[in-house]
Amino acid sequence: MKAIETSSYGPPDVLRVVDRPEPSLERPDDVRLRVLAAAINPIDWKIRAGVQRGAIHLKLPHVQGLDVCGEVLEVGPAVTRFAVGDVVYGCPDHRRDGAYAEQVVVVEGSLAPKPTRIDPVQAASLPLAGLTAWQCLLPRLAERPGQRVLVQAGSGGVGSLAIQIAKHHGAWVATTCSARNAEMVRGLGADEVVDYRTTHWWEVLEDLDVVLDALGGEERERALQALGRGGRLASIVSGMPTNTKRYGPYLGLVATALGVAGLWLRGRLRGVDAATVIKRNDAAQLEALAALVDDGHVEPVVDRTYPLAEAADAHAYGETGRIRGKVVLVP
Repeated sequence: MKAIETSSYGPPDVLRVVDRPEPSLERPDDVRLRVLAAAINPIDWKIRAGVQRGAIHLKLPHVQGLDVCGEVLEVGPAVTRFAVGDVVYGCPDHRRDGAYAEQVVVVEGSLAPKPTRIDPVQAASLPLAGLTAWQCLLPRLAERPGQRVLVQAGSGGVGSLAIQIAKHHGAWVATTCSARNAEMVRGLGADEVVDYRTTHWWEVLEDLDVVLDALGGEERERALQALGRGGRLASIVSGMPTNTKRYGPYLGLVATALGVAGLWLRGRLRGVDAATVIKRNDAAQLEALAALVDDGHVEPVVDRTYPLAEAADAHAYGETGRIRGKVVLVP
């Protein structure tokens, strides 16, 4: 089969098309998929560049890809939820070869049936970003309707889904983005849009109950100050140092853990529920997300697609920082 292999850390051109044997089942709950589409994520190009190898240390050569929609080709003896021919979506484990290939093996618990209303390209864009947004906002919003929520980087993969999930659960939603994306995020449901290039959000927003922090640094510290007692700060960046390769494979994990603990402690001192959200695979949440999509409450945003063989170009485009939603590879 064709796959995109990373044999060394570096720029996008380290991604090479290779021929590999078809993957085999290693666990009784494994599911082998024919890949219909595989999305890329910012963590993909950070891992490829090696800046996170102190915390995420790959065994090279490696096939990346943490988002997939695929057709079931084979199931392990312990699999009960899927059969050959089913179309599913979910998140491969970064410790195994991923979805930048014609086939991939994923454990059953990391998969759910594909939403029926959308195509495989849209479905592949959902799992990692959707689970991240879900785990940042829920069950908090479901338990307390009517909250004021700030979603940073609302035009990105996580932000575009978080806006829609928050609106569905009755929140008032503000977001930050550039002026060129303002109309798009309003179409997703944002009540107030702040152009981060001209305005500091903390100068125009107040009385926030929940902040989804996608930027870290000063933005995260401002969010801690902007939230009143009992508020929630969900950060998707604060637990991992910007460049962990200088730490080595074990100190990188220690640095990450200290970042997670430090944010939690600063939140506690201010009476804020401050947490670093590191996405965990959850089949039930994928099923709930699929239901929101099929009911028309959530619409995936796909910027553009690339053939699998052009994965390097897809990474290069991603690193420009101009993606709206997600970029998807199609075998």
